Formats: sequence, structure tokens, C-alpha cells
Amino acid sequence: MLEISTEEEEADVKSEEKDPVLSTEDKSVPHSHESLWGGILFACMLLFVVVSTASIGWGVYVGWKNNRLVKAEPSISVLSQQANEEQNVGTIDEAKTSDEEQAKQSEEKVSTVDTATVKEMAISVLNGGGAKGSAGVTATFLKGEGYTSVTAGNTLKDYTGVVIYFASSLDKEAEMIKATIVKKYPQATILPADAKNKETSVSPITIILGK
Repeated sequence: MLEISTEEEEADVKSEEKDPVLSTEDKSVPHSHESLWGGILFACMLLFVVVSTASIGWGVYVGWKNNRLVKAEPSISVLSQQANEEQNVGTIDEAKTSDEEQAKQSEEKVSTVDTATVKEMAISVLNGGGAKGSAGVTATFLKGEGYTSVTAGNTLKDYTGVVIYFASSLDKEAEMIKATIVKKYPQATILPADAKNKETSVSPITIILGK
């Protein structure tokens, strides 16, 4: 019995010696699987890092670009200010044009009036609420324009605006005088003298300088 057992053991040993490769392959299979999964995991992590870095970089770029666009665009307050300035310029130009047309129309209306006769007419300049001394200044201005019979004074009550009052049938003469007055007071107007208000008919032509 001992001899048979010994022979069997020797046979097993020889069998193992004949197939050493098979034994080694069986032991290495688990290690190969672990290496494969480790490589896949590393590749996934690397891809995640690359994608994350690219996303962050793109976000920073987009934010920087938007910030530049915001700075480059004018603010609402600037646009509003520009619009107001353009509107003011347009209003000034329109007012200037209107004044020039008004003066031109006055000159056309008085073209048939005897200039020499009008400049010898009695004219009263009254301060009716205007700046102190404005009546005297205006009277001096008219004398400088060739009007020889001009006096200055004050009204008892206040008036609004600069108005040239004229006596009956002197509307053309008033237009001629207005053509001179608008050089100093562009908004001056003419009206018939008020029979109920003696201050408007102190002279054939009465100029009242109001507020």
C-alpha cells in the first residue's frame, strides 16, 4: 500500500511539472482584469478633467466678452442726454428761423411806407415791468437807428412781453418800427392801442417793455 501511494504522489508531481504554464495562467487572469479596469477608469478621469477645464475656460471667455459688450454700449442716461441735446439744438434752430422770418416779413410790409416820415414820428418807450433802465436803453437804441423823436418813461402797472401799440391807421408804420425793435427784442409784437388804457396811447407809437 505504501508503495502504491508513493507512486501516485510521484505521478501527481510529474503532472504538475509538465503543466507549469497552465498553473501560472490560472493565477494571472484576475490580475489582467484588474489592470484593464484600472486603465479604463484612469482614461475616464482624464477625459472628465479635460472636459471640465474646457467648460470653465469657455465660461470665462463668454463672461469676458459680454462684459466688453456691456462697457462698449452707451448707458440709458447717456442716450437720454444725447436725445435731449439734439432736441434742444432743434428747438433753438427753429426759434432762430422763426425770428428771422418774422423780421423779414416786417421789412416786406413796410417797404411802401415813407421811412423818413416814420423816423420823425413821436415814439414813447415805457418800462412796464422789464429790467430797470430798459426803457432808456431802448430809446437810445432807436435814436441810434435814426428815430429822432423818442422819449422814455414808466407805466403805472406791469405788462407782459414787448408790445408796440399804434394809433388808428398806423399799422404799417408800427410794422416798420417793429422791424427795428426785433433786433433787440425778437419776440416783440404789435397791437392797436387800447382805447380803455391810456398807457397804450401815450404817443402815436407806444412801446411797452413788460416782464
